[in-house]
Amino acid sequence: MSFEIYPPDFSTRYQLTHAISIQITEHYNAIGKIQVVAPVDDYNIAALREGSVLYNTTRGTTYVLVNVKHDTVQNRITVNGYTSNWILNKRVVAAKTAITTIETGVYGLINDNLRGLTRIHTAPPAGLTEQFQPEDDEDNTVYGGQLLDKIMDVLDTAELGHRMDWDGNTLTHTFRVIKGTDRTTGIHRVAFVEEQGTCSDLVISKDVSTFKNVAYVKYKLTDETEPVAVVGSASGDDRFERWFDSSISQESDGTADDAAKSAKSFGNMELGKYIKRSSFDVVIDPSELGSRYDLGDVVLCISVRFGVSFAARITGLKYTLDRTGEKTQIILGDPILDALSEEKLNGKY
Repeated sequence: MSFEIYPPDFSTRYQLTHAISIQITEHYNAIGKIQVVAPVDDYNIAALREGSVLYNTTRGTTYVLVNVKHDTVQNRITVNGYTSNWILNKRVVAAKTAITTIETGVYGLINDNLRGLTRIHTAPPAGLTEQFQPEDDEDNTVYGGQLLDKIMDVLDTAELGHRMDWDGNTLTHTFRVIKGTDRTTGIHRVAFVEEQGTCSDLVISKDVSTFKNVAYVKYKLTDETEPVAVVGSASGDDRFERWFDSSISQESDGTADDAAKSAKSFGNMELGKYIKRSSFDVVIDPSELGSRYDLGDVVLCISVRFGVSFAARITGLKYTLDRTGEKTQIILGDPILDALSEEKLNGKY
């Protein structure tokens, strides 16, 4: 990968050379990070400053430097930054905004809250038709909180993502809502299969730390009693229970059976948030990233040896450059918050 550097006033352009190490993460719908370690010299001191923008010419991604450390003992400059979507979190959602169609609604939300961020524009709508349906049947009004955080919440409801495109001529960013492509079937099928050598250095993360399969849902009847509906039939060591104090109450013109059905429906919906999770980290051929597949696409993940086979979305990537060379990894599957174990399949842990 190669990088250009723009100082905070965009008055000139530098090239990133002689980096000791580079670490990058990018995400389909989240803020990514970058860390660069370089030698201390006059060129790097001028180029690598707080507020400078790094442009990844290979990926088309930009990063804003937010932390700079000069270490004259080790003769190193260490800089840390975020992908440029982070800039939107300089703003809050200052007025209530109703969103129906997500793509156009998000663009409107951004344009209404830029307040002087003149280097950010929104893309022309691509015709994405996903509708905003908040969880728990809340209304579709967005208000308060940091702008990008609210945008990501809205996009998550329809499994959409976003990116910031950089224009080196106008020195501006364009925010674009994106939708991943299903690449699990057909001529464009993408499968990462350990036994076929299409990936290496696999890390399989399996997480059951939050898994639940039986719900106890308390609800209220018109006679003020509070029965409990039970959803799920697992038993013994395979039974993982969770209690829910729901706000469900029997309607004045409804029956007790109606309230019980509502409680069970609520329990089933909530259990869907407590599933077993698996994800892959894999080292791949970076030449196909961005051409054959990219962030947001759904691909197949297969390891016969470990009995893992599932379709998963590419939710992120990791790039590392150090003295051992370059490595690009993609992150597949749902994010795992508390992985209990990791099995590195090449024998090195």
